Amino acid sequence: MSEKRTFWTCLLALIVALPLAFVARAWESLGESQWLAGGSPEVVVADEAAQAFAGGQWKLMDMRRLPRTDDARVILTEFEASPTDLAALSKGACRVRLIDDKGRRFEPVTLTEPIVREMYPEVAERPRCSVLAFTDAKAGSPVRMAESFIVPAEARDLSLRIEFPGASDETLVFKWTRS
Repeated sequence: MSEKRTFWTCLLALIVALPLAFVARAWESLGESQWLAGGSPEVVVADEAAQAFAGGQWKLMDMRRLPRTDDARVILTEFEASPTDLAALSKGACRVRLIDDKGRRFEPVTLTEPIVREMYPEVAERPRCSVLAFTDAKAGSPVRMAESFIVPAEARDLSLRIEFPGASDETLVFKWTRS
């Protein structure tokens, strides 16, 4: 194939693939929103109250705002689940998000932020919310987990959303009023 033909073929492929990538991402976001998904039922819980959810009693222990930069903060969330149905917990995949008063969603950071390791080393070693966190769990004994998020400094009225597809159709929402 000539260079010219290869150039035009690649350009055409790019013109087709790029918009498709944007549409696929937008569709995924719409699918996660309440508008298109029809909304999964939410169980809203106030500060430090325990709630039965996805085979366990879940409780938000603490949410701390840690410094990062002038325009961003690290939010360290600690929560626990006391398993009541280990089979249900082993079926699902935990998904955790933080949402602010403007509806912005923040995914947990993959690696623990250095400020968390420095200020709270015992928390940094806790498992993240996943099926692996419950592998050695015993019914009734709490499993403490931690997740950290990077949010804009002005983010307020934070809510921790926990979804456990496969174990529950509901979404557990912890409203944190002390932020």
